[in-house]
Amino acid sequence: MYLRDFGRLFDFMRGIHREPTPQFELRAVERPRSLSQLPLLTHLEALDAADWLVASLTTFARNVSSFLPGDLPTYARVYHPFDGDGLENDPRTWRELEALTGEKLRDRATAADFALHNATNMQARVGNLPLPLIEVLVEHLAPATTTPELCYFAVWEGHGDSVAPPGLKPKLELPNRAYDVFSGPVGAARTSLSVIPFSHQSANLWWPADQAWCVATEIDFAWTYVGGARDCIAAVLADPRLEAVETNALADW
Repeated sequence: MYLRDFGRLFDFMRGIHREPTPQFELRAVERPRSLSQLPLLTHLEALDAADWLVASLTTFARNVSSFLPGDLPTYARVYHPFDGDGLENDPRTWRELEALTGEKLRDRATAADFALHNATNMQARVGNLPLPLIEVLVEHLAPATTTPELCYFAVWEGHGDSVAPPGLKPKLELPNRAYDVFSGPVGAARTSLSVIPFSHQSANLWWPADQAWCVATEIDFAWTYVGGARDCIAAVLADPRLEAVETNALADW
């Protein structure tokens, strides 16, 4: 290559660097939100069915009765499984990870931290009850109510992918939380309340019209509380498909 060719190449490259860099504006893609995406659920225009919760849940994060009514006979804490890499020997349960890491879950705070930060770098879903666990709970809860065709489902208004349109009224107002509420059969617990097709967002609170039980998935926790009749909760605790422990209304967690 001749010297003049090097000069031309230098001028060309210098010209490239003088060109202004294109500016791109990143915008969130707004997904259409429509209640027609919930064929099994009907939005509640009046919240009388939630008076039970309003009267019961008067504190925030004080104990188990801050998350679901404290007048139920028995309670269970159902852990959300850890998501692994799909390997057969991946630890999935909290018990397995405790044994593997040597950590002890003494209270709600250490458990909440363990769900997201532990020596294995595995995480459990927070604020969202996984669908396989919903399937198991529906099996136990459907026969434990006299009103399986009329249940209520509340989803926290702050989920960014919620199917509920912004500003939907009325809201179920509880301490530090507000929810959109729907009605439907107990099987509607399987319904995703997310607008993202490949995602699944569970209801954060669900209960039957006869108030025989209540399920609560607090948005900051990687476990779900279930309260109900003794035989119903005993079945939940004994089911090998669930990792569940008994708790009580006044327990910290």
